[in-house]
Amino acid sequence: MSRRETLAAVAEQLASKPLIGNEHKYGPDLEPILRYFPREDPHIGFDWCAAFVYHCCIEADIKLPVRYAAPVTRNFAWVEAWMQWGQLYGFYHPISESSFVQERGDLIVFDNVVENGPNDYIGIVVRRKREYIITAEGNYYNRSGIFQRTREQINGYIRIDDTYKYVSE
Repeated sequence: MSRRETLAAVAEQLASKPLIGNEHKYGPDLEPILRYFPREDPHIGFDWCAAFVYHCCIEADIKLPVRYAAPVTRNFAWVEAWMQWGQLYGFYHPISESSFVQERGDLIVFDNVVENGPNDYIGIVVRRKREYIITAEGNYYNRSGIFQRTREQINGYIRIDDTYKYVSE
């Protein structure tokens, strides 16, 4: 099974539970996802869509640090970090790249899903249909799930190359 296929299977299984956070975006469902990232109060979480993707990567044996070295400016709990990392390695494919065809296991970056701005949300492609993409996501209104997304909200994709290996510095 390919790395992306494994990632999609992990994400689909986790998102289907569903995972649900409490009023502090925390709780027993979320602790395995949030535990990688430092917090002032361990009983208060944060917007966790990117942390969900990171957790799925780790569970799929895609080795990544919690925070990548410069020029990536944040840890992988932020969509911005995924975008910077994807651009650094040539893994990022903007929606305007008409020759790119998304596949199961690609990361998908959205605009205007929850925060009404660019790069505000991230998930993992599970399947594609002609008129929409089926995704596994975390933190859509503080719960995970499997969703149908239309092209209008998509910023681009991050395809983690099967040959990528993180080497710590």
